[in-house]
Amino acid sequence: MSSPALSSRRDDTAVRLAPILFFVGAVSCCFGIAMLAPLLIDVADGHEDYAVFLVCAAGTLFIGAGVAIATYNRAQQINLNETLLLLPATWVTVSLVCAVPFMLSELRLPLADAVFEAVSGLTNTGSTVIVGLDNLPRGLLLWRSLLMWIGGFGVVTIAVLALPFLRIGGLQLFSLDLSPNSTKFVPRITEVVGQIGIIYAALTCICALCYWFAGMTGFDAICHAMTALATGGYSTHDASIGFFQSAAIEWISVLFMALGAMPFGLYIVALYGQPGRLLRDDQVRLFLGIIAGSVALLVVWRMAEHDAAFWPALREAAFVTVSTITTTGFTSHDYSQWGGFAEVVALLLMLIGGCTGSTVGGIKVFRIFAMLKMLRAQLHRQIFPHGTFRITFNGESIPDSVRAGVASYIFMYLLLLIILTLAIGFFGLDFRESLGAAAGALGNVGPGLGPNSGPCCTFQGVPTEVKWLMSFGMLAGRLEILILLIPFSRSFWRH
Repeated sequence: MSSPALSSRRDDTAVRLAPILFFVGAVSCCFGIAMLAPLLIDVADGHEDYAVFLVCAAGTLFIGAGVAIATYNRAQQINLNETLLLLPATWVTVSLVCAVPFMLSELRLPLADAVFEAVSGLTNTGSTVIVGLDNLPRGLLLWRSLLMWIGGFGVVTIAVLALPFLRIGGLQLFSLDLSPNSTKFVPRITEVVGQIGIIYAALTCICALCYWFAGMTGFDAICHAMTALATGGYSTHDASIGFFQSAAIEWISVLFMALGAMPFGLYIVALYGQPGRLLRDDQVRLFLGIIAGSVALLVVWRMAEHDAAFWPALREAAFVTVSTITTTGFTSHDYSQWGGFAEVVALLLMLIGGCTGSTVGGIKVFRIFAMLKMLRAQLHRQIFPHGTFRITFNGESIPDSVRAGVASYIFMYLLLLIILTLAIGFFGLDFRESLGAAAGALGNVGPGLGPNSGPCCTFQGVPTEVKWLMSFGMLAGRLEILILLIPFSRSFWRH
């Protein structure tokens, strides 16, 4: 499916700044409008931080609208190079914009901490440097949840809804965030994005109602629903989901974290009258199989090593497994206290992540599935040298270009994981915590490993340099690594 939005002709310059600045300005305006929600909450609560959100909203809207108006061109098209530069430029700019309220509010976070918190929210990572969430004003708590909810839908994906009306296409941008088959159900990309948005909002509302019926306050229910569906994990309490001490709330979290980690495109297929496609999808079946296997292993481990009863062990294992593989990062049970085996399982789940076409981070189950099929085919070739073996996904052959891309991405992911681990370790963290911080940032998971940055802790005490490294890792993981690195190539800027 080709996009009229991407110009195939060669322009006089490889990259034009006007369409990029227009897009960045338009998306920044969306966040300026989003700042009005915490502003109203602080006004209702009589908290002085309302002035911070008022100033930030006014400044963001003024500058964003000014840039968008100054660079708007009804007839312009965006080429591939501009698309690849637009993505990181938008995420970096919006991260800086969203960090300002953390710096000016009563928290008075320094720049590195504020950027870390904003990037963690927008990329659905869930790592935090804030201690004392239970005593924060509700405006800031809502702002953190909003960042995660909007980020879950995708900063770029949201803007795609408006692009066709502005005559600047969005197909290439949209295809970067969705699974290979996600655009086959309806003819127009705007219809796909619009329906995904409706499904995303509807599931959030249902999740909030479930939380409310299970005993959360209305405010807590809304905030946790936004971060559960976004698979981000920000909470309104330091103890996260563990604050509520409720098995019902944990099971609700497990359900909606899993729903948020499945391909949203398949929900559209289900609404079109084919609900069975969801469970017949190869990626979804492997995803659910990994969850079932991991839960079984952890239940056996808990019962054998800690004499845990079956039902509590099942609930704890299911919560930890789903929270980790969906890269949500909600915490209720400190698996770092369960022994080394549990931490190894958690690390592997961090690396895998959820399904392509969802809100999660990690390598993604589709790539794991493709690599397993490629490995199986290679083994068969060794046994039957003259045989021909198809590598398929949902019954269709996976093209050579896709297979090469999968292998390249996994190599880049593991290489960057090693580099980040070494860089973080250089600033004083031991190997266990360095690996956990790097895996948590690159996989957009949240909690790391070890007693100082595990599920029970924050990253407040790590060196400033580590916070910058983790912010880079979170953005790289969210932007599929290569999109963030391509603009650093000299050939990118040539004709």
